[in-house]
Amino acid sequence: MNDSPKSPMQEIWQCQPVEGLKMSVEEIHHRAEKFEKKIMWRNVREHLSGLVAAVLFGSFFVKSHDPLFRTACGLLIAGLAYVAWQLYRKGSSRNLPEHLGSESSLQFYRKQLEQQRDLAASVWSWYLAPLVPGLVLFAVSSALADPRPRKLAALALYYGFCVALFIFIRQLNTRGARCLQRLIDELYAAERPSSQEL
Repeated sequence: MNDSPKSPMQEIWQCQPVEGLKMSVEEIHHRAEKFEKKIMWRNVREHLSGLVAAVLFGSFFVKSHDPLFRTACGLLIAGLAYVAWQLYRKGSSRNLPEHLGSESSLQFYRKQLEQQRDLAASVWSWYLAPLVPGLVLFAVSSALADPRPRKLAALALYYGFCVALFIFIRQLNTRGARCLQRLIDELYAAERPSSQEL
C-alpha cells in the first residue's frame, strides 16, 4: 500500500465511477480473435525456441562424458519440457464460439484475458524457476571442469547476464499482467450497463 498523501484532485479522479463502455458483438469477436492469434503465435514461438534449446542441450548430453554436466543438461531439458507443458496447459487460448450473444461473448473473452493475466503474473513459478536447477548445476560443472580465473570470470559474466535476463522477463510479464488487468477492467465496465438495466 502507498501511504503517501494524495491531492484532492487525485482522490476525485481515482474515486470517479467508471462509465460503462458499449461494445457490439462484432467488436468483441474482433478483439477476441486478435487476442487468440497473438497468444497462438506467442505459444508457437515459445515452443519452437524451447525445442531448439532442448535439442542443443540434448547434443551436449550425448557428447559429454562428465556425469555432472550431463545431469545439468538433463535437468535443463526436463525444465524446458515442464515449461512447454505448463504453457500448453495454462496458456492455450480457446476460440470464441460464433453463436454466443453479446454478454456471453464478453464473459468468454474476459475469462481468456484473466487466464493469460494469471499466467503472466506467475511467470516465475512455471517459466523461470524450473530452469534454475539445471543452470546452477551447469555453472558448477563448468567451473569444476576449468577453474582458471579467466574462465571463471567469463562464467560469472555469462550468469550475470542470465540473472539480468530473468529479471527482465519477470518485469516484462508483470507489466503484461497489468495491461491485461486494464483490459479486464474495461470489459467489466462494458458489462455494467446491461446489468444496471435489469
